Amino acid sequence: MPAADDPGKPGPLPADHAGSVLCRLLISHPDVIDIEILGQSEILDGITSYSLGVLLPGGRELYIDVEDAVEPMRARAGSQPGA
Repeated sequence: MPAADDPGKPGPLPADHAGSVLCRLLISHPDVIDIEILGQSEILDGITSYSLGVLLPGGRELYIDVEDAVEPMRARAGSQPGA
């Protein structure tokens, strides 16, 4: 990957949501054959849920749901970490 400070060459793109971060991590694993995005929905204001199907060797499939929140739920509820 080119360095971010290399003029004329773009740096790595920032992750735009939790689903894309998880897809990037999973697709780099040698046992992952393919990933299918099964759906997405906004479950609360600012929180989006992504459903993924991960195809594994032997025809196995792993289903994953991940939520992407703009800020941690703890901060929304007003509670303090460790409380």
